[in-house]
Amino acid sequence: MNEAQLVTRVRELFSPRIADDAAVVDGQALTTDMLIEDVDFTRATPLRFVARKALAVNLSDLAAMGASPAYALIAIGLPEWAYANVDELLTSFASAAKEHAIEIVGGDFSRADKLTIAITAIGRVTRPLLRSGAKPGDRIYLSRPVGGAGAGLALIGRDLSAQSFVVREFASSAIARHLDPEPEVALGLALAKIDQVTACIDVSDGFSTDLHHLCDASHCGAEIERERIPLFPDLITHGAALGIPVRDVVMNGGEEFALLFTSSLRESEMSVRVGRPVYSIGRITSARDVVIKGQGPLEPRGFDHFRMPDRS
Repeated sequence: MNEAQLVTRVRELFSPRIADDAAVVDGQALTTDMLIEDVDFTRATPLRFVARKALAVNLSDLAAMGASPAYALIAIGLPEWAYANVDELLTSFASAAKEHAIEIVGGDFSRADKLTIAITAIGRVTRPLLRSGAKPGDRIYLSRPVGGAGAGLALIGRDLSAQSFVVREFASSAIARHLDPEPEVALGLALAKIDQVTACIDVSDGFSTDLHHLCDASHCGAEIERERIPLFPDLITHGAALGIPVRDVVMNGGEEFALLFTSSLRESEMSVRVGRPVYSIGRITSARDVVIKGQGPLEPRGFDHFRMPDRS
């Protein structure tokens, strides 16, 4: 089974609530995510970034549901090298929790061969934003430019000392987007107050895959205008010069944590309602296909933990 099939099987066995970025139970949104050394980060990643990202991925799930962060539980499996630096990890969690107004109320520690962090986050929600509400004719929105996180992942560890100052600045910004993502909590709360917002998901597995997730849940399709997709600053100019596969990191790069949502409102009106720019990039269609206008199908090529390697 690939990851999508595994989630479908889990839903069949346990609960139909397993369908969105978080489960909604009695006015609370509950979500959990796990980061594992050598899968989601390496030992070379500073612990402060590991802690901040572990919390951010959960906060992004709450944002996609329109939930206000409330509490978190953190379970940590510590190898010897991380145990020797555990105070840095804990103080980084404390700082990130304060920044995002979420209270860490418990958790667990264990010895482990690799650093493993599992967080359960709980938020308060009045009108949950689901993946399943998109309607034909709705506009499709991205909350911010994408492609930076995928570019940053490709640039980590590269020797860029021979590059110009502006190229190094671009690389630094892209790496920061990957290592220290900013969850769109305030935007999620604003979207939940707008009745015309019909569906929402965060871009964690990659734009192409998460758009398919939203369309599958809503039993619809999408037509994307590629030229309207907002790109991470200087990605085309400097990213291409550094050998970054620009189309791939934009369409399939994971861990952007932008919000992908749908609404009947025009872009100018939506931007005014939320008090910041958001970007209309296409329309929901009644067909079940996800396509790029004038170019053909957009296949889901984002991150999948269990995708088999291509042996062709």
